Amino acid sequence: MGQLTPALLVAIGGALGAVSRYAVNGWAQRQFPTFAPTATLIVNVIGCLAIGIVMALLKERQTHAREIQALVVTGFLGGLTTFSAFGYQTVELLVEQQVQRALLNVAANVLLGCGAVWLGLVLTRQIAGS
Repeated sequence: MGQLTPALLVAIGGALGAVSRYAVNGWAQRQFPTFAPTATLIVNVIGCLAIGIVMALLKERQTHAREIQALVVTGFLGGLTTFSAFGYQTVELLVEQQVQRALLNVAANVLLGCGAVWLGLVLTRQIAGS
């Protein structure tokens, strides 16, 4: 991995993660046609499990840790789902016994994220005149 820059590793991993998300989405739509959020739930749970495994392994072994983190965590899991980073960061706060910060992180991400989606929808509809 010595010849690949961190940015290139992120790009490769991100492309693989995005294609994987696309594949899971297609599969989930066929398996669960009446519940659209199934694919998102699946990639979020898989991503959270994977980031827990990868980060635990990286803490144990320092060999190529930066490269592996760029390729797998930032790249692949970032392309698959950013929820895994949210989950990992929240759990790390809990492990560090920063319960209030963990709860604030959860509330802020959910409320501000959903609020931003709503605002984007409203503003776009107003601009588009629909």
